[in-house]
Amino acid sequence: MPTIEARSRLAIADFLPGAIQTALDSYQFFSGDQAKSQEETSAKQFKEHHDACKVAIAHIELLIKLARWADLPDPKIESQNHQKLLQNLIEKGQAELAGEGDL
Repeated sequence: MPTIEARSRLAIADFLPGAIQTALDSYQFFSGDQAKSQEETSAKQFKEHHDACKVAIAHIELLIKLARWADLPDPKIESQNHQKLLQNLIEKGQAELAGEGDL
């Protein structure tokens, strides 16, 4: 029987690709959608928008930290396709956070 740590890593490995992709897509949609109408926003709306973007960025950062904590991707517990997907999403998230992405 796998240890609780091994089971946790499996669960995290299964969860992370969808979570990272959803966080990136949501951030891109929200930040892009709101940016189009910035000239019509009040200072309060502008602040709320930027605060929400900061929260989304923090969420992406935490998901990447979770992947690092769980030492993922791990070829011993994942299929090759799953491993590549997770690695690509982690790299995409890191690029976005570094300002090198498409967001």
